Amino acid sequence: MEIIRIRPKGQVTLPLFVRQKLQVEEGDYLVCEVEGDRLVLYKMPVYKRASFDDGIWRLIGSAVDREGKNDVSEEKHKYLGEKA
Repeated sequence: MEIIRIRPKGQVTLPLFVRQKLQVEEGDYLVCEVEGDRLVLYKMPVYKRASFDDGIWRLIGSAVDREGKNDVSEEKHKYLGEKA
């Protein structure tokens, strides 16, 4: 346990042992929750950004709905940028 002080603008410095234990570094995000009178911080999960090479795109857009219309996701370039 370690006591930390609130700085101007509500800022706090996470002690080194906390940063090491959570494996957080500059630029990472933490989720902040209040549980009763406790402040809970935990590392936000990191998700890989979508890419044109993702296998899911081979499936999306290949389906036909009950009315015979193609899946609207055929135009995936609109979701990922303007690569056509």
